Amino acid sequence: MIIRTAVLEGDVPAADKAHFDREMVGTVLPAIRRYPGIRDVKLRWQAEQEAGAPPVYLTFDLYFDSLEAMHAALASDIRQEVRRELGTIMPLFKGRVYHLILRENG
Repeated sequence: MIIRTAVLEGDVPAADKAHFDREMVGTVLPAIRRYPGIRDVKLRWQAEQEAGAPPVYLTFDLYFDSLEAMHAALASDIRQEVRRELGTIMPLFKGRVYHLILRENG
């Protein structure tokens, strides 16, 4: 199993958090679920921050059977649609976004 994790390191202004989170759950998450070959997608918000840890606002975990399936999904037209959806809401996020590609045993 391959997990592509998008890490949003930073924050959203307090006045925009409810709107941002609703868009992530109601618009972006369903769009990502349409990726070809995707097995699952999960959003995770920080519950608590340990001392010295980076300020991660949320992560997206996208699950695929293989690297090939992940690459095919990322090359799909649906990904471009998702990027457009994200483009409408991401200006509210202040920080950086990066991705981790992880392999899960089992």
